[in-house]
Amino acid sequence: MIEAGIKGLLMGAAAGFVLHRSGLTRYSRIAGALLLQDLKAIKFMFGALATAMLAYGLAAAWGVPVTPRVNAYVGPAHLAGGLLFGVGMGAAGF
Repeated sequence: MIEAGIKGLLMGAAAGFVLHRSGLTRYSRIAGALLLQDLKAIKFMFGALATAMLAYGLAAAWGVPVTPRVNAYVGPAHLAGGLLFGVGMGAAGF
């Protein structure tokens, strides 16, 4: 259980680092993407999706047993997470 938490923490830190280095943590970049004026964020997300599809396809071709993880719906936890996310976005000025 602790090992999974450490792996999650490391993956989250790596994802945050990549998002920061690519400039996707700036308000102007996200607002521009939502207004379809700055497409760098959208291109980044489609690139990440294409990379994941390629990785899953190669894993399947090489016989590596990889099953994508799908989280079950947990009502109160999702509501609490959405509330936290919304308050954080509001506090940050988005």
